[in-house]
Amino acid sequence: MDRQCLRARAFQVSLRAAAIAAMLSTALGNAHADEFAFSSYGLGGAAFGAGVTPPAGTYVTLVSGYYEGEINGPVTIGGRVINVGMGVEFFQQATNILYVPESKVLGANLGVSVTIPVGHIDIDARVTGPLGNTVSESVDGWGFGDVNARVQLGWSRPEFSHTAYVQVVAPTGKYDANGLQPNIGLNRPGIDVGWAFTWTASKLQVNAATGVTFNFENTDTDYDSGTDFHFEWAVGYEICKGLVVGVVGYDYRQLSGDSGAGAVLGPFEGDVDAVGGGLSYTTLVGATPVVLNARHYEEFNAERRMEGSTTFFSGTARF
Repeated sequence: MDRQCLRARAFQVSLRAAAIAAMLSTALGNAHADEFAFSSYGLGGAAFGAGVTPPAGTYVTLVSGYYEGEINGPVTIGGRVINVGMGVEFFQQATNILYVPESKVLGANLGVSVTIPVGHIDIDARVTGPLGNTVSESVDGWGFGDVNARVQLGWSRPEFSHTAYVQVVAPTGKYDANGLQPNIGLNRPGIDVGWAFTWTASKLQVNAATGVTFNFENTDTDYDSGTDFHFEWAVGYEICKGLVVGVVGYDYRQLSGDSGAGAVLGPFEGDVDAVGGGLSYTTLVGATPVVLNARHYEEFNAERRMEGSTTFFSGTARF
């Protein structure tokens, strides 16, 4: 085999390796900002009733979420510019259990909760070289996600409720550092601290939640994701008893760049915004209070992250 053929074969191998690396190292997004391009805090989780900690009781919430996004752009490998494209479809089903005791702390309702997720991911990666040759790879599969535990204090007034919280993310999700399996978890601990409020005036409801996420090292990849800021909001109007319909959105900014030996692309920082529509419906099923929610977000202004859309459906029952 002559030298030109060997060079062509080597470049084909490098393209294939790039496609596999792009697909497997990102799992939930691209590796340019926050490893896997996702914060350990789930964007879009706070909307209507964001600042309300409910009265004493046990609350069970079932949440279904679907994300579809893609990213395309040039990457330089070995002095050659190649175009990398990736599409991700991610479905997650989570169960949240919130316990609010009768006793109060600092005049507030104390809430303790845990969220256990399971998800399915489908990734398609494409790499096109300078000569137009394209290599594609794909992977999909199910697995458990990262468990979240949360403690919150909520104060309520007739028109204004607000809640402060601390949330811990445990790296319990399905993860394979060698990239031989689809990764559902992020394999990095995280702590999120934040505050949320809900203000009502007649039939108008205004909600906002803001927080900062401190991500810790993924010890399998020596990757330190930066600190994240998130702001979520929802403005709705009660069009009939118990039914609130309105506009929702979120904004995400990475406050500090990624670092560590595994951050080979440098101290990148990601941003993304989203807006959409949503509704919340509160009713009784027999004697059991039930809250149903539906929301859809369209992302825009994405920098060094996936850009796509997210849809949530949830139902909460008090026991």
